[in-house]
Amino acid sequence: MTMKALNHEKKKHFSPLGIGLLVVIVLALAGWGYFALWVPRMQTASAATTTTGTQTAQVRRGNLVVSASGTGTLTAGKIAELAFPVSGTVGAVYVSVGQQVEEGQVLAELADRTSLEAAIKSAEVTLLLAQQELESLKVSGEENLANARLAVSTAEKALQTAQASLKQSGQSRCSEETTTAYYDSYLKAKERYEDLKSSGADYLTRVLPARQSMDQAYANYQYCSGYYDYEIIASQAEYVIAKADLEKAQATLATLEANNGIDPTTLAQAESKVLNAQVAYEQAKKNYEGAVLRAPFAGTVLSVAGEAGDAVGTGTFITLIDLLHPLVEFAVDETDMDKVAVGYPAEVVFDALPDLTFPGTVQQVSPSLVSEGGYKVLKGVVALDLSQMNLNQPLLAGLNAAVDIIAARAENAILIPVEALRDLGDGTYGVFVVGTDGKPRLRVVTVGIKDATYAQILEGLSVGEVVTTGTVETK
Repeated sequence: MTMKALNHEKKKHFSPLGIGLLVVIVLALAGWGYFALWVPRMQTASAATTTTGTQTAQVRRGNLVVSASGTGTLTAGKIAELAFPVSGTVGAVYVSVGQQVEEGQVLAELADRTSLEAAIKSAEVTLLLAQQELESLKVSGEENLANARLAVSTAEKALQTAQASLKQSGQSRCSEETTTAYYDSYLKAKERYEDLKSSGADYLTRVLPARQSMDQAYANYQYCSGYYDYEIIASQAEYVIAKADLEKAQATLATLEANNGIDPTTLAQAESKVLNAQVAYEQAKKNYEGAVLRAPFAGTVLSVAGEAGDAVGTGTFITLIDLLHPLVEFAVDETDMDKVAVGYPAEVVFDALPDLTFPGTVQQVSPSLVSEGGYKVLKGVVALDLSQMNLNQPLLAGLNAAVDIIAARAENAILIPVEALRDLGDGTYGVFVVGTDGKPRLRVVTVGIKDATYAQILEGLSVGEVVTTGTVETK
């Protein structure tokens, strides 16, 4: 008999009362199963709400990186703003914007450089003359010393003459005998004049000539008896001048004797003249050479300010940038400033090239924080290393990037959660290690680097050991 037939037969023999009894039995069995299965679990859960447990973690190996994350923008490694040194007319422009150029490549040039070449010749002649003058001065030491000694000797003689001719107030010009004779002549002339005047002699023919003789005799007496004020002043002035001339000549001689016969001021002036002439010559050459603009480094032409035939001044004519050695200007939050320093490695991922990670090195860090978007940030510069990147084309200035500054890195290190560390003071740390008996025991460890999640253990733990990370009450 088939199963279907058997079931059919059973159905035929069950009465309604039997069916009801069967339903009751099934429900009873289901209720007992529910009670047996779930009530113990509920009791266990209820007991757990009042039990305090210890959280643990297993010591493992892994990589740990301590870094500061920020944003950045690509900038040119170098930029050159090239300009003609003098005004003129553009003769030719050999490049266009966006073109890649090699170091030393000619980019543009002025039309006429004849006057610039003539300026070089003129400056060269001026320089040669100044150099000859300097050389002549350097070999004139003996002659200068001889002239200086002669000048001292002449000044000494002049001083002696001035001293001998020096006149003083009250000093007689003539000898006492001559002065007395002149005075006697004056008295006699005076007596004769007074006699003629009192006798009533003719005034014009006799008295007037007598008076003139008296006046002349008095003048002779006065001349011999002393010097006039202007003569005294003049003689003293001549003496002062002669003395000053001698002192000057002696000082000049002393200076020359101390400097091999060459006056240091004159030498300095001659050397300055040569230097100025040298500068003018170099500038003339620079003007001539600068009339042809050449690329100072391999790079990309960013801008060109004109074309052949244009009049041009001394402003920027061609701007060249170096994108083969780019820089990334970055900013990180002030909370990460302790993870940024010159020389730290960096990893840069550009928004436009999300599958590439560019290595670099922090080249510069700002000495102060700045405000951006309401936050204080630390800015710096990363120099990228493209030597292993195999790029099809240079990166473009202005690319946005995510920047990670690597403060520390540990490969295949022994790691534990930072919650497991216990600060024992004085830079010492410990952890509670769970033994085979299930009891935690304190052990001192040596800590390497750490971040907010994990800490590197240098000594004190082995992979696979279990450490406590804290306690928790199960709700």
